[in-house]
Amino acid sequence: MTAPALALYLAASALSEPLWRFSLQRRARRGKEDPSRLPERLGHAATPRPEGPLVWFHALGIGEAGAMLSVLRALREERPDVQVLLTTNTRTGADGLAKMGLPEGIIHQYAPIDAPAPIARFLHHWRPDAFVLAELDLWPRMLHSLSGRNIPMLMVNARLTDRRFAGRMRVRPLFSDLLGMFKTILVQDPQSATRMAQLGADSGQVRVAGLLKAAAAPLPDQSDARQALAVAIAGRPVWCAAATEAREHAALLAAHAVARETLPDLLMILAPRQLTDAQAASDLAKATFGAPPPRRSQDALPTPADSVFLADSMGEMGVWYRLAPVSFIGHSLDLVGDPPLTGKNPFEAALLGSVVLHGPCTGNFSESYAALDQSGAAIALTTTQDLPATLVRLLTHPQLLAQHAQRAEAVLDQARGALPLTLDALFALIGGNGSTAQT
Repeated sequence: MTAPALALYLAASALSEPLWRFSLQRRARRGKEDPSRLPERLGHAATPRPEGPLVWFHALGIGEAGAMLSVLRALREERPDVQVLLTTNTRTGADGLAKMGLPEGIIHQYAPIDAPAPIARFLHHWRPDAFVLAELDLWPRMLHSLSGRNIPMLMVNARLTDRRFAGRMRVRPLFSDLLGMFKTILVQDPQSATRMAQLGADSGQVRVAGLLKAAAAPLPDQSDARQALAVAIAGRPVWCAAATEAREHAALLAAHAVARETLPDLLMILAPRQLTDAQAASDLAKATFGAPPPRRSQDALPTPADSVFLADSMGEMGVWYRLAPVSFIGHSLDLVGDPPLTGKNPFEAALLGSVVLHGPCTGNFSESYAALDQSGAAIALTTTQDLPATLVRLLTHPQLLAQHAQRAEAVLDQARGALPLTLDALFALIGGNGSTAQT
């Protein structure tokens, strides 16, 4: 029997498809959806279903999907007979995965909207044998439909921040119903395990696995592009401002200008989180330094006269972290505006030996930053006024850079246990003897 909170949502979702269609068209006009792939959002598959068992993995965007790639590779190595369908919701996620390149046997599609007909079309076509949800992108109609088909479900890499927990507690009856549908829930930290229980999960379902993002494989390299850039910047001190938000650019560019008073040849690689912010960032850089920066999207290379290089491309963060021995991870400054900034994944930089700097706002990744900060691997900055001196100190003392990088590697070694624990739960779900659950 469907519980009242879930029944209410399902009744509303039965009437929601026209609103979803309107929203998708509006987002497509704004560049936030791929018009050519809108049918996928309505449950129409772009490719045939491959033969054999298939596991459906769902992740919200590029950050969550990127953390899953190590799991997907390990699954395919252990069980090459198992096909993988990976869905995301965001266009940046799809574009980033396309740029990075997916391992063989992994199909990417957009997730269907949470309405009856699209979900039914999607499941009828793909017929998944199991479902794995990365983090907490819970869609009630989708989960109810999977449960109704007796498809076993696993949640991995989940974390309940203060804000997320407070929001979900306001609709606790609904989340209690949804969490009960999962066979196992793997969380990043003990606090999230406690909060899952408060939301209604059975304590036997929940296990602390650790930070899967820290256990991920390093971001891929584009060696030809990196080598050309390395030649262009050879001999110069370099830092990267990564995954930045538009509100942060003015303060970061100003800090870079101050640092250049001590290091006149210092180069800043500016990699905005959203490509839609790139032109405004270019305009700010021109206003600050007198000339527009060369842009990766235009296949330009930095010259000795350039102060900033604008890394406005998708799927190349592995290049920028390999080039820059120091990286400030954006979405972390305490700035006025909405929504509040809550951090981005610091382990992507740490895995490639780039020393992590960050601001005070790390809510969505506070456990990750705490592990790095407490070990002395990363450096927390209260404001960007602290950034110039920190950059100069690190970039003029190679031994100091090496110490921070070594401390980060020690943290990563401890966190790598998340991958085998996640794989154990996955193989328990699909079977370790060559069989998967049938639907």
